[in-house]
This record gives sequence, structure tokens and C-alpha cells, in this order.
Amino acid sequence: MPYVTTDDGARIHYRDTGGGGYAVVLMHGIFLDTDMWAPQEASLAPDYRVISIDARGHGLTEDPDTPFDYWRLAWDVWAVVDHLKLDKIVAGGLFQGGWIALRMALLYPSRVRGLILIGSRADAYEVDERVAYEQILMDTWILGDTPMEAVAAPIAAQLIGGDREGHRRVWLDKWNAGDRRRLRLAGRALIDREGIEHMIKDITAPALLMHGSGDQVFTPARTAALAQQLGGPTQVETIDEIGAAHAVTWTHPELTDPLILTWLDSLPS
Repeated sequence: MPYVTTDDGARIHYRDTGGGGYAVVLMHGIFLDTDMWAPQEASLAPDYRVISIDARGHGLTEDPDTPFDYWRLAWDVWAVVDHLKLDKIVAGGLFQGGWIALRMALLYPSRVRGLILIGSRADAYEVDERVAYEQILMDTWILGDTPMEAVAAPIAAQLIGGDREGHRRVWLDKWNAGDRRRLRLAGRALIDREGIEHMIKDITAPALLMHGSGDQVFTPARTAALAQQLGGPTQVETIDEIGAAHAVTWTHPELTDPLILTWLDSLPS
């Protein structure tokens, strides 16, 4: 398994399809890991080199169990990119992965050819959202003692969506087998993150924004707001299909990936 060790001792796990095409670096959403990008590894390669990264608290990444924020996670991804000796990349992600991608573009704007932002936003949570996530994520999921299947099933319906091919079952099995308390620091980073909507006007790279029509985590209004806040050209796509919810690239790659490929092909070289 490939890893990159950071300056604070974390071992960041990544997957890399290899090849000579432009690199597309993808970051997963909360609760998920690099496996969520398996459909894109199949559909975007070999035209593009797909690199996916496990964030701290997720997947196979090992971290020193110290608090972190999304700027730290952005530096983690740049550490992998630098290790692979890549110059310019496309950065993309779902939900928290989009927050990481935006911060990557703020850190090194000249190295980001474009952004793929799926079910994401730039602002901090409102008070009522913070209260809800404290209860659902911290008190119930991470620190609670209710059986994981009972806790996770309704979350999977919102977070994953889909209605075919066991889309949710894959993740439910992972969550049942894993350590639910491992997400403690990732949960804090999510709930406590600061808003950067006032900064992203400086991001002028082209951006593809995408969401599922049935996304209960993220609304079309959030997508529209993010598109207006960015400083470069934006393309907004709604995947309007039964079961198209939050993790729409996982559940509906046959609809999302042609759009992604066409957009990638349109980027300036």
C-alpha cells in the first residue's frame, strides 16, 4: 500500500491509477474512504490519472491522534502530490473533500487546473446545523452505544442514497466492522470548521459543481451560492434520477462520469 509521511508523523494512504494523463486528485466525504472513487478509477482512466486519498480518521491513513482542520488535510494532499512529483492537478471531492479541494486551491492557486465540487459548500455551519451534527455525529455515532446498524442505516439513506446494487450495504458493512470512535477528531474538524466563502473569490480556476436531486444533506441553493462565490467559470450539474442523493458519483457514475469527462476535456492545457 502506498503511503506518504507528513511533517507531523501522519501516514497518508493514497491510490493511484498511474498513467500519463493529467492527474485528477479526489477526496472522499465524511464516513467514507478511497473506495468511493472506484467507479471513477474505471471510467476516467486511462485518459486521466486518478489519485484518491484517505483523510485522517478514515480508510488506511494513520495519524498521530492530534486535532486537525481542513487546512491540515489540504497540506496532506499536497504532500502526496509533491511526493508523486506532479505540478498541476485537478482537485475534487465530495462534501468534506470539496472543502479540502477549495483550501488546496487557496494554498497553491497556480497548481490547480480545475475543481470538481460535489455536494459541497464554503461556509461554516449555522448554529442549528452544529447542534444537529453534535447530536448525530458526536453523541450518537462516535460516543454512543446504540448498535451501529441502527445508527448507520438512516444515515446511509441520506449520505449514500442509491437504490441498486447494494450501494449502502457496502458502507454499512464497513461501519459495522470499524471503530466508530476513530472519527472523533474528524467529527470535530467538520463541526468546528471556519467559513472561507469570503476567500474563494480569489479562486479563478474553472469549477464543475454537481449534486444529486435527492440530496438531503446538501441543497441546490448551496450549489448556486458556491458557484456565485467562486472567482472563475463554473458549470453546475444536477443529477436528476431516482436514488441520486449525496454520494452521487458512487451511486450514479454512468450519469456523473460522462459529464466529468467532458468537462475535463474542456480544460485549458
